[in-house]
Amino acid sequence: MRIKWNKILLCIGMSFYVYGLKLAYTDFISPAFSYFGFINLHPSVGGQFVSIIFVFIPLLWSNTHAYRPSRIVYWILYMMVYIPAMIVPDYVRVDIFDDIVILKLVLLFCMALIYMTGSFSLIPIYYTKMKKKVMFLFIGLTSLSLWGIIVQTFGIHVNFSQVDDVYDLRESYREQVNRLSGYAINWQSKIVNALLLALGFVNKNKLLICIGVLGQLFIFSITGQKSVALSSVFILVIIYCLRKNGHNFVLYFVYGITALVFLTMGLDILTDSSEFTSLFIRRMLITPGLLLSYYFDFFSINPQVQLSHSILAPFLNYPYDKLPPFLIGEHYFKRVGLAANANIWADGFANFGYAGIIGFTFLLVGILYLYDSISANRNFIVSATLIAMPAWSLVDTSLITSLLTHGILIAFIINYFLKTEREISTGYEKNPYFKLGSSLE
Repeated sequence: MRIKWNKILLCIGMSFYVYGLKLAYTDFISPAFSYFGFINLHPSVGGQFVSIIFVFIPLLWSNTHAYRPSRIVYWILYMMVYIPAMIVPDYVRVDIFDDIVILKLVLLFCMALIYMTGSFSLIPIYYTKMKKKVMFLFIGLTSLSLWGIIVQTFGIHVNFSQVDDVYDLRESYREQVNRLSGYAINWQSKIVNALLLALGFVNKNKLLICIGVLGQLFIFSITGQKSVALSSVFILVIIYCLRKNGHNFVLYFVYGITALVFLTMGLDILTDSSEFTSLFIRRMLITPGLLLSYYFDFFSINPQVQLSHSILAPFLNYPYDKLPPFLIGEHYFKRVGLAANANIWADGFANFGYAGIIGFTFLLVGILYLYDSISANRNFIVSATLIAMPAWSLVDTSLITSLLTHGILIAFIINYFLKTEREISTGYEKNPYFKLGSSLE
């Protein structure tokens, strides 16, 4: 009997990750933030066991390598949305065997769809010939234009005095931002700076890495968005995990996030606070699962919006006086003006129920399939990094918003026109095995 050692390591790492999330929620987050909706209704052991089964089912078809950008997106959504969506609702629901089980089944189906994308035969892409210098000049001029818009709107200042109160920073940001500067902030932070980090790593250029990191820090001082604050670290971690052309990416990624979970809890124990778990676990990992439960509850009994606040606004009447994020923020968190931004699946349910979740997943599958096809003749690290930040935005943003506002389309354009050399893979399935039967014979 032969067992893949990598699959065992993956299951072990996932076990520690799930345990860490649960421990962080019950011992750190809920005691400190129960007033803010992070309650603990002490779910039954049986109910928690069912949720853990949902967590581990995708591991049956998963391997530990990422050889296409779509697989990077898959693991980001799995670790940061799917697993919290399986675990967190148990703690805030009176009956954890109500209709939320159907929601979990639908999400499981969606994860299978996204994973299958990485197995499809790619379509041939015709690349328009453009000199690399011309493309770099275009990117440079675009970046300067974006910085010009940002500086003109917000000025030049670095203010970290309010970093701990992210919501106040966001409120200040919303008061100053306009549509154009909003696009500039997102495209510079999620695409251009990420590209600088990737190119800096691939070409061993420390200057590009420093420019990318400093750019992210400056933008965070303006917006207060956690994704911007942590994106430099996140992107560098992604690049590090991809350093062997995706070989064992999943193990590096899973164990890296797991280590972060336990490290933040350790720091909070040493400092006798909840600051680190709040920043790294509550906001990044727990909140997507909590909000999905709240969106599910609210739009199960109230009218779904059917994109009447978005692309179908000219044809449909919007049934509320606030946009969904502010509606949920006020209803569940009792805070006017709080934007409880939804992930791709929470937004899908808010619009069309289960059909919305599945429909937006199919749309994402099509987008990832086309991106994989474009990336076939591009540097894997650069291609994966370009799509990683827009993919991360799906943790707390709708897919439609992410397409333009958060840079998915921009990532397509750059990846298509910017010719980067793709490293030749030496193979992905050369995993060490151990034989259980050999020592028993």
